[in-house]
Amino acid sequence: METYNIAVVTDRNGKYAVTVPDRQAVLVFSFVGYATQEIEVGDRTELAVTLVETATEIEEVVVVGYGVQKKESIVGSIVQVGNKDLLKSGNVVDLKQALTGRLPGVTTSVSTGEPGSDATSIFIRGRNSWNNSQPLILVDGVERAMENVDVTEVETISVLKDASATAVFGVRGANGVILITTKRGQVAKPQLSFSYDATANMVSKLPEKLNSYDALTLRNESIERNVMFNEAIWSDYTPDEIRRRYRERDYPEYAILYPDVDWADALFKKVGWQHKAALNIRGGTDFVKYFGALAYLYEGDMFKEYDNHKGYSPSYGYNRFNFRTNLDFNLTKSTVFKVNLSGYYGKKDTNYSWFYVNTGGQNPQIWAAAYAIAPDMYPIQFPDGTWGAPQGADAEIQNPVATAYNLGVNETRTTNLNINLALEQKLDFITKGLSFSGLFNYDNNFSTVGGLVDYTNQIWITVDGLNTPATFVYPDLYLGPDQEQSEYTEKVPLSGGNYDYTVKPWTLNAEATSLVVRRMMYQAQLNYGRTFGRHRVGAMAVFQRNEYAAGSMFPSYREDWAFRATYDYDSRYFFETNGSYNGSEKFSSNYRFDFFPSFAVGWYLSNEEFFKVDWLNRLKFRYSLGWTGDDSAGARWAYQAQYSTHLNARLNTNNSGFSPYTIYHETVVPAAGLHWEKARKNNYGMETGFLNDMLTMTFDYYTEHRTDIIIDGSSRAIPSYFGNTPAAANLGIVNSRGFEIELGMNRTSAFGLNYWASVSMSHTRNKIIFRDDPQLQYDYLKQEGYAVAQTRTLLNDQIYQNWDEVYGSTVLANNDQYKIPGFYNIVDYNGDGVISDANDIVPYQYPDLPENTYNLSLGAGYRGFSLMVQFYGVNNVTRNATLTNFDNDMTTLFGHTRDYWSKDNPNASSFLPRYQLSQGEFIGNYFYCDGSYIRLKTAEIAYTLPKSLTNKLDIGDVRLYVNGNNLWFWSRLPDDRENTWSGGGVSTGAYPTMRRINFGININF
Repeated sequence: METYNIAVVTDRNGKYAVTVPDRQAVLVFSFVGYATQEIEVGDRTELAVTLVETATEIEEVVVVGYGVQKKESIVGSIVQVGNKDLLKSGNVVDLKQALTGRLPGVTTSVSTGEPGSDATSIFIRGRNSWNNSQPLILVDGVERAMENVDVTEVETISVLKDASATAVFGVRGANGVILITTKRGQVAKPQLSFSYDATANMVSKLPEKLNSYDALTLRNESIERNVMFNEAIWSDYTPDEIRRRYRERDYPEYAILYPDVDWADALFKKVGWQHKAALNIRGGTDFVKYFGALAYLYEGDMFKEYDNHKGYSPSYGYNRFNFRTNLDFNLTKSTVFKVNLSGYYGKKDTNYSWFYVNTGGQNPQIWAAAYAIAPDMYPIQFPDGTWGAPQGADAEIQNPVATAYNLGVNETRTTNLNINLALEQKLDFITKGLSFSGLFNYDNNFSTVGGLVDYTNQIWITVDGLNTPATFVYPDLYLGPDQEQSEYTEKVPLSGGNYDYTVKPWTLNAEATSLVVRRMMYQAQLNYGRTFGRHRVGAMAVFQRNEYAAGSMFPSYREDWAFRATYDYDSRYFFETNGSYNGSEKFSSNYRFDFFPSFAVGWYLSNEEFFKVDWLNRLKFRYSLGWTGDDSAGARWAYQAQYSTHLNARLNTNNSGFSPYTIYHETVVPAAGLHWEKARKNNYGMETGFLNDMLTMTFDYYTEHRTDIIIDGSSRAIPSYFGNTPAAANLGIVNSRGFEIELGMNRTSAFGLNYWASVSMSHTRNKIIFRDDPQLQYDYLKQEGYAVAQTRTLLNDQIYQNWDEVYGSTVLANNDQYKIPGFYNIVDYNGDGVISDANDIVPYQYPDLPENTYNLSLGAGYRGFSLMVQFYGVNNVTRNATLTNFDNDMTTLFGHTRDYWSKDNPNASSFLPRYQLSQGEFIGNYFYCDGSYIRLKTAEIAYTLPKSLTNKLDIGDVRLYVNGNNLWFWSRLPDDRENTWSGGGVSTGAYPTMRRINFGININF
């Protein structure tokens, strides 16, 4: 009874007792996830109520910047997802990946599946700048990373897309904002929840390579065609009898002498395992409400087990322990004090790279197993523990499995500790509806690096200093099946002409601090909300100051002043204005602060008295206009000139002599007027509901005009005789536009079957209006007029079919003498008679970020059973997927070469690879792939045990489920990497992305 400030809690069976002061008392029944009901007591002495479950609480309120709003009053473009949907994402470790496809306008892109890596980029309404385009992410109102937030702690995630929603974040809101709200306590008996997930990980799509026999066959043909350019390559020609031995195993020793190794299969397991356990408690009294969470994650790697005979086992695994405590103390009837403690401890293992400490998975010597190493090089490992190795010192062709298992173990430990203290005070004694809140936050993040270092930190097969035993194989010395193996193999390293190897002692690197990050924030906020008849008004004003430092850097500061004012007349007409006055110490005092306003209106047409359409129960229109900014680009203190000393001047009678005077020169030209990027955004929205919201539709159309985009001095069109790198400048302009549409259906049949569907599409396209291109440059070579990160390449035409076409073709600026039939005729785009990278590289297809995304989700539930599937796809995207044939003269050929050109196959889909003449491979846009794909992104089958059974077991409820992530992948791409921005290069590869099948149980006590 809110009027009398009386609250009771039911027992596990729903029974309760309460004393009411009078018959007019109104009982309010509420529970998380259920619709609230208010019932007047009247003359009744017993009152039974059945609460109706809602999809999520976010159907009623939506988290916005610095507060919450009723969903019906929202006039900005905001989408939100709740915990139940996030948990269906298949136990992904990175919380960003749980958003894929669930929220229109949000695009994620993954470059590697390495355990514990932050390899997921997230974009809201595309990429509208060539500088940073990642959104601002806030966890409980504080700027933090989200990849290590455990999904069981999350209540909701809101994505703010238009200016009316992001203007309160001013200079940080141009790329959109993600608000993560964690769970809090409630007045109820303690509710304990335990969940356990066991996830089977399987490697997703990897490039297909030809086996030894097929690769040697194609190499022979390439040698026949290219021997005229290099007669020495004839020595690499493989006779048919020898080539046959790579396919037909007449004798056991052929596996050693003539190997046919599937290196990807040799390195990666069929199934790797990941485990997560989480324990949550939630409840509270009139004095204190609490939520606590503990979670442990183990993500194993996908490497097969090999014994390196050194006493240690390398790993690419990741362990993480999360904790959170959210406490709400009701100090008085009008005062609430909140304490949030959270953090995590993570331990990430990799091995060491050859020449530097490797903590980011960028080790092409290992990924060569899938992307470079040839199947006929050497066996993986011999029975005596020695490794297969080349008869040379070329680091690029070392055994990738030996590389993974013989460099040691590099351990990166991260400890993250966060504290939020908040005070909320109602000020009704001043005026009803007024309140104050204050927030203080302090975050600490510590990273240390240490581990086990093998003797030389490399496996280069050399006689001296080696700590990796190997066996060389010499097929030319093989005479027949009765020959001793030692006659055609050699053990290394050698000592005095005899095999005499002992393991050199590896060492332990002392754990040393690599990075300390500190963030402090304090905030004061006033809120006002009041209803006067049909008029509802609201206002918010906030002051916030941030201090941030990493390592030994001078702390950086930021200051924000923001406001919001809302008006709602009878739930029909809505008006909202937001604004912020932001400051950043990144720029000079003349450009340190600016004001970013927004305005939005809405009309709930279906709430009008004259609106009488029975089948159309909800129709709402909204429009917003506003300005936001982004200060993430540009160097710190770029507004200040910087000088450095140099060698003494050569002012001396001696030609090699120097004067006694030191040269001082300007190393950084000041950018005195440098400031943030600015974005003007428009958003037109419509929301509809048909047949009591059985069918729904949401549509948004938006435009953005971004100006003052920072152009780095090295990218400006300044002549070289300027004598220095010019200053960065706010010159760039980009326009973008797009739309989002989401259709939904939700229905429950007469016999209790609930079924639903959701389909959505997002489209965004941008165009560079200005980027300081050289004025006399060809238009097609300019950035202006094309999309940000537009793909550019030479264009290929028809394949040369004969020597006449070769002799009649346009001259290549480089290696023209190596042209032969079987290669592409490159388009001379500027028509100057010479093919060159400088003048003939042109815009091609699309950028490397999808312009279109699609999502289809289907589900049903009946008597405790539930089923859902989610398909996600993208198109209008181009990716560079270069796969280097004959890499380092190895017999490495990829599946795309199966249909190669020959005189008997003139209409082939692939060129003829060039052996030892790769410099002559002018193949234009051949390796630029259509990056479109469709995924079976998630699927879940779940069953909740009936209450009749769980009551006997004296527990709340039990839910069993099997779900999966990235279960199927349809694409023309050679591998399952959405981009190559991190984790590994275009052709060198990376730790593969995963396909996951997850088995889980959730128990509420």
